[in-house]
Amino acid sequence: MAPRVAFIGLGRMGLSCIGPSADQVRFQGITENLLRYGDIAKPLVLYNRTTEKAHEQSLRLGDCDLAESIPAAVAAADIIWLCLQDQAAVTETFDLIFPLDIRGKLFVDSSTVTPAKTNAIAQRVCEAGAEFVAAPVMGGPPMAVTRSLICIASGTAEAVDRIRPYLHGVICRKVVDLSGEQPGRALLLKLMGNFLIMATIETVAEAHVFAEQSGIGTGNMNKLMSAMFPEPPHALYNGQMLSGEYCSGRPMVEVSKAITLVDEVLDLAHACGAAVPIYETARQHLQDAKDHAGPDTDITGIYGAVRLASGLPFSNQPEEDI
Repeated sequence: MAPRVAFIGLGRMGLSCIGPSADQVRFQGITENLLRYGDIAKPLVLYNRTTEKAHEQSLRLGDCDLAESIPAAVAAADIIWLCLQDQAAVTETFDLIFPLDIRGKLFVDSSTVTPAKTNAIAQRVCEAGAEFVAAPVMGGPPMAVTRSLICIASGTAEAVDRIRPYLHGVICRKVVDLSGEQPGRALLLKLMGNFLIMATIETVAEAHVFAEQSGIGTGNMNKLMSAMFPEPPHALYNGQMLSGEYCSGRPMVEVSKAITLVDEVLDLAHACGAAVPIYETARQHLQDAKDHAGPDTDITGIYGAVRLASGLPFSNQPEEDI
C-alpha cells in the first residue's frame, strides 16, 4: 500500500517556479514531483505557515489536502517531509511534533540546519518510536522544477530504504547515499558541497573578468568554458553572469542568506584546521556584492564584486551571441 505523505514548508524548494515571463510562470518543485512521479497515496497533505501559499499550491496541483496545523499534518501521514527556511523554524516545528504519538512514522528533513541539531532531533524522533532521514538537497529552485537536484540521504539503512523510492527520478537526479551513518553527516557533507559551489562561482567570475581585461573577451571565454564544462554548475553560473541576471534578475539565492551559510562552513574549516583561501576570497566578494547591490542581490553577484576589484563597473554589458 502506498504511504500517505505530508509536506511541511512551501518555500522555494517545495514550491518552485520557472518561466520566461511573469505571466508564463510554471510552479512545481518537490511537492509536485512527489505527487506526479512518486508512488504515494493521494491526496498529498500540505502545510505551510502562510496558509494562502499552501491553498494556492493545492489549487494548482489538485490531489492535495490542506492541514490546518502541524499536528494535523503529522497525524494524517506515514511520511512527513519537511523543507523549512532555517534552523529556528525546524526547532519550532519539532517542538510541536515531539508531544505527539509518532510511532511508526518516518520524518524526512530537507532543511539546512547544523549537523549537531540534526543529530539531536533524529535521536529524539527515534526514541519516540519513529524514524528519521536527513535529506538535504544541492541545487537551486530551477533544479527542483526539473528534478535535477542532488540529494544527500543519511540515517539508518532501513529508514533510507523507505524514502529511496521518492528520491532518484522523483525529486532528484542523483542520490549521495550515506545510509547507515548519523543523519548529521548528510548536513556536514552539504556544507562541503557549499564549499564546491562557492569555489566554482568564484572561479567562473574571475575567469570572465580575466578574459575581459586581457582583450580575449567573455564571449570567447564562454565558448571555451562551455566546451570544457557543458553541464551545471559551471554552465548555470556562466549563463547567470554573462546574461546580466546576476544583478538584474530574480535571485536564485540571496547574498545575505549565502553569507550565513558560508560563515558556518568557514567556522568548521577553522575549527578543524583546514586552509580554504579560495573560500575566504569568495566570502569577501559576497560581502562586497552585498555592500554594493544590497542583501537581496544574487549569489552570483560575486562576478560584479570581482569586476569592481578589477576596475570595471559592477553591472556588465552582455556581449552578443553568448
